[in-house]
Amino acid sequence: MLNKKRGVEIVKTDDSSRISVTIGKTALKPQGHPTSVRFEKQTANVYLVMDTSGSMVGDKLEQAKKGIMDFAKDALRKEYAVGLISFNTTARHLCEPTYDIGLLKNQIRAMNAIGSTNMAEAIRMAHHHLRRPDTIQVIVIATDGMPDSAHDALNEATNAKKDNIDIITIGTDDADQEFLKRLATRAELGKKVTREVFSSAISSASNLLPPPKSITKH
Repeated sequence: MLNKKRGVEIVKTDDSSRISVTIGKTALKPQGHPTSVRFEKQTANVYLVMDTSGSMVGDKLEQAKKGIMDFAKDALRKEYAVGLISFNTTARHLCEPTYDIGLLKNQIRAMNAIGSTNMAEAIRMAHHHLRRPDTIQVIVIATDGMPDSAHDALNEATNAKKDNIDIITIGTDDADQEFLKRLATRAELGKKVTREVFSSAISSASNLLPPPKSITKH
């Protein structure tokens, strides 16, 4: 008997004790023993890492808040849990990855701009909270300038990428486009935009999130 549906193939031979189940490239051959197969979506987490240094004060910060709020809504629709980190002179862990849009909204509204640009600490913090090899892991960084130490920020990004964490970068104003490309996982994931479209560039970064993969367990 052959039954194919949505990439699942079940084959039963004349010997009723021998059934094989093929799902994509995964083949299960219980050989007479009971087997159960369940399909699950791979867990997906993304951290929004937001520059709240003094240069972001005023309308630019409000634009960024709107952009990350829209990003979060779209990421949640794509079944991502969304976490939030802000950074100025130091990094602040505002929210673990969550599906609670209300919690995210409250933390986003409370962000204020002050101090310098300690991006390296923020990337290190996101990396620490994302170190889960069985999940899809993404960091999205939004900034309006260069970090206190470009060298340290690049080192922290390299460490994160070694743990299969994707990094997407969006910059405006004094941000350096080549730096953004080096910081990102791939050059096309690093982008500098004008201040007028900073908000929409942040929100549209959700289009770059890889879709959670289906996995099988038995």
